[in-house]
Amino acid sequence: MAVAWLITLLAIAGVFAGVSLGASRMFSPQIGAAGGGLLVGVALFWVLPEIAETSSWLVAVLLAIAASGGIAGVDELLMHAGHSPRSGALAPLLAATGIHCFLDGWSVRALGGRPMTDIAVALGLALHKIPEGFALGWVIRRASRTARKAVVLATGVELLTALAAYIEPRANSSAVSALGSWWTTSVLAVIAGAFLFFGFHVVIPERHKRGVVPLFTTCFVLMAAVAWFKG
Repeated sequence: MAVAWLITLLAIAGVFAGVSLGASRMFSPQIGAAGGGLLVGVALFWVLPEIAETSSWLVAVLLAIAASGGIAGVDELLMHAGHSPRSGALAPLLAATGIHCFLDGWSVRALGGRPMTDIAVALGLALHKIPEGFALGWVIRRASRTARKAVVLATGVELLTALAAYIEPRANSSAVSALGSWWTTSVLAVIAGAFLFFGFHVVIPERHKRGVVPLFTTCFVLMAAVAWFKG
């Protein structure tokens, strides 16, 4: 829970900065790119092999692709369900970000205790959560009448990270008893898919900016190297 609370507080700090600083470029896209590289590396070199141990590589890859595609589809649906956030259609934005936050919290708790993976996941999510909170706070502030309302809404969404981390052990225990190993396989596939989506989602729109692709690639290769030496 400590890591979950840490990344939640980092996101909330980003929210306050976003609400306060408006369109400032305090948090550059390079930060998100570094986090994205770590998350994609964790998905490919740590989570997928763990799924393959209990099923097969084909099943692991197909499940992760399906999960990533599903998350991308839900994200696209929610984010385009309304018009510009400035017109007051904040519900899709809040819902999409809430799903992201819930998956973040569930992931960091589910992967906790695994050597190196928990460190990489925590670092990757931390780098991802700061600009996420900043962007969320900035957008909601532009659509809200008061800064207080913007802070309350954005903070409430980010707290879903800690909530998911809190309920994960209890929900996981019950589900494993009912569904067996397929529950663990499915959860890991969703985590892998989420990391792939989040990782590429933050870097692709910013790929033409200076340093974004090199930072993403460096962090990705770093995770590959750590996984290779461990193996």
